[in-house]
Amino acid sequence: MPKIYSTAESVEAIAQQAIPMFHPHLATARISYIYVDTAAMKNGRPILGKVRKVAGILEYMLEKDFILEVPLDQWNELSDTQRHALVDHLLERCYGEENEESGDMKWSTREPDVQEFSTILRRHGAWNDDLAGFVSVAKTVNVDEMVADAVAETEGVTTV
Repeated sequence: MPKIYSTAESVEAIAQQAIPMFHPHLATARISYIYVDTAAMKNGRPILGKVRKVAGILEYMLEKDFILEVPLDQWNELSDTQRHALVDHLLERCYGEENEESGDMKWSTREPDVQEFSTILRRHGAWNDDLAGFVSVAKTVNVDEMVADAVAETEGVTTV
């Protein structure tokens, strides 16, 4: 069955809030926000979003630097907090660096800081620099407050 695509206006609205606050380097990036009807799967899990760097003739034809694709079936199941986190995550994958000579932006995508199994962290701790940095940041996060907020949101209660 062919995939069905549509414009993701609510994803774009969240991105327009997040870019000035967290991703100012993307202020001039030309980004298209797209829903796909159903999520692709990887290792039995749905992929919540994809970022594509547009290049070559497609960049010329589409006049875009990136495409953010979000599966609508998964988006509809996310809380507002989860939606903001997903969009922020996808924008974090977009990277731009200014060419000092020409002033043009060179766009690319990047991978998350850490890819590791929880079992390895449990058995061996923060065994490399990337993981150690991630764990250091994680120690500063108030997990109990985040969990309480998430539970309250799913129950329809707003916390201050």
